[in-house]
This record gives sequence, structure tokens and C-alpha cells, in this order.
Amino acid sequence: MKFQKNQYRYLNLMTRFVDGKLSGAFFVTEFMELWRRNRDSDYEIKKSWNAPHDEMLIASLKKGEITKEEFARKWNALWGLSETDQSLRDLLDEAFTACDVFNPDPNSREDYEYSEGELRAFVMNILSKLKDICY
Repeated sequence: MKFQKNQYRYLNLMTRFVDGKLSGAFFVTEFMELWRRNRDSDYEIKKSWNAPHDEMLIASLKKGEITKEEFARKWNALWGLSETDQSLRDLLDEAFTACDVFNPDPNSREDYEYSEGELRAFVMNILSKLKDICY
């Protein structure tokens, strides 16, 4: 649950970017590195499982054996997440995806990619939602 433990590091990093104290390239590098370290650390719990419970749960959902609501409840229980924890992770995942499609070069930017201004606006929106969760 490193995402939850590092929520204030994320908030600080995002605030500094939104306030113009960090460039888009620097923010993206730092955010994605922090997110990946947290993800990898959280996945360490899988080593203690006697079976791939996450994959089994996904398979049950795909086969229609459980509802989406039941899946969400069991998924959060499996990973030890409260609803607030999951909301935090969902928002950080959205920010990660936005970082992944950041392209500072206007000459090579595709329609789906974000400029620095677009990324800053997106992060500002996510930051507002995160503050509602974290404070």
C-alpha cells in the first residue's frame, strides 16, 4: 500500500508541477518513477499467496461467475484496500496514463498526446480530486 503511504509525495509533486515550478518533462519522469516503484512494492504481497488469486479473480469476472460489484469488493479485500485507497489509486493511475501520453514536441505530437499545458490542466483536475480524498 505504498500509494497510500506516499500520497503526500504525490500531492507535493503534482502541486509543484501545477504551480509551474517543474517542467512537464521533469514532472513526468519523477511521477512515473514514483508510481512504478509503488506499484512494484505493492505487488510484493503476491509472493506470500499460495495461488495467483488476482488472476483467478479476473478469470471469474471474465467468465461471468461474479458481478463487477462483487469483483471490486473482492479485489479490494485481496489487496487490503479501502474504498478511499482504491479511489486514490484510480486517480493516480489516471495521472500516470496522462503522463504516458505527454509529448513536449509540437512537431511530432499526435492528436491523443498531451502538450505541457494540457498535461498541467489534467493534473490540476486530478489534484483537486486527490485533495478531496486526502484531506
